Amino acid sequence: MKEHQVRKTVFAASAVAALLAGCSTTEPSDSSSGAGRLTFVTYGSAFQDAQESSMIKPFEKESGIKVTVESPVDPAKLKVMVESGDPTWDVYLAGQQEVPAYCGKYFEKLDLSNIDKNEFAPGTVEECGVPIDTYSYVIAYNRNKYGNNPPTSIKDFFDTTNFPGVRAMDNNPGEGNLELALIADGVDRKSLYPLDYDRAFKVLDRVKNGAIFWSSGAEQVQIMEQQRADMILVWSGRGYEAVKNGAPYAPVWQDNAYHWASLAIVKGSPNKAAAQKFIDYVVSKEPQTRWAESIAYGAANLTATPKLDEARSDWDSSRAEHRDLSWQIDNAWWGKNQDEVMKRWIAWTAG
Repeated sequence: MKEHQVRKTVFAASAVAALLAGCSTTEPSDSSSGAGRLTFVTYGSAFQDAQESSMIKPFEKESGIKVTVESPVDPAKLKVMVESGDPTWDVYLAGQQEVPAYCGKYFEKLDLSNIDKNEFAPGTVEECGVPIDTYSYVIAYNRNKYGNNPPTSIKDFFDTTNFPGVRAMDNNPGEGNLELALIADGVDRKSLYPLDYDRAFKVLDRVKNGAIFWSSGAEQVQIMEQQRADMILVWSGRGYEAVKNGAPYAPVWQDNAYHWASLAIVKGSPNKAAAQKFIDYVVSKEPQTRWAESIAYGAANLTATPKLDEARSDWDSSRAEHRDLSWQIDNAWWGKNQDEVMKRWIAWTAG
């Protein structure tokens, strides 16, 4: 199963993309212009399946516009297409840090006249991108390990004296590892940027010995199912998947990092009008409701009303009480500083 490169930041996605040999498609790409078609590039696998059933097929039926779906996303291919002046893609599923970094260069500015920003979490709707789904980077702890004394915040994740055990986290710092370390050390969420690297890595040093660094959604689930980590920073959807499969973990929503992926129109799109109609439709209430019911990711449109069972609701990033405990990465800052962050992260993990 091709895991969601979706959740990787610009620097990580670009590095991986250079190694990709090509692009799989659900059907051949049609680059000819016309209001009756568009090409949508997304993440593939179960993520794509859920999008097709909850959003794409209903859009085709309602609008009469044919949607060709390609996967996976590929930043390197995107750049080549735009710079050549002959893009065959129209709508691109972008990581949240790609949107401000590529706005006006690789992505068109959107017509937001049909988008009510109040229906989305503050700061998630931007000039070149509208969120389509959400998830959280959240602590999950092994209930068998900590019993009646569970962790309650990110501070406990870095406290190996009162909460001994193995830690696991993403090997991509773009999920918020450095920010979470600073929050655990008492830095106010509003004062995280610019990142104090020395202070953040000093906190991360507390859990480095024996830590597990995962690189995919499948790895997260495996770590939890095998109980290889006592606490893990995990994508909320993957946490739910592991628990559904019997892993004895529970989430800690305090200090969760709220993330999303956005829809963007490729610069020079041959079907810009159709692409805009597609975006307006799939981020509206009903498609978003169907989306949240079809896969363990949250609805980006907060007016959506998915019917979720208790277990799913416990891991739902869009649930109001979970969002109230969350914070968001400064995407604009990351867009300017991603290379430096990655350089320091690689040095720290290798040291």
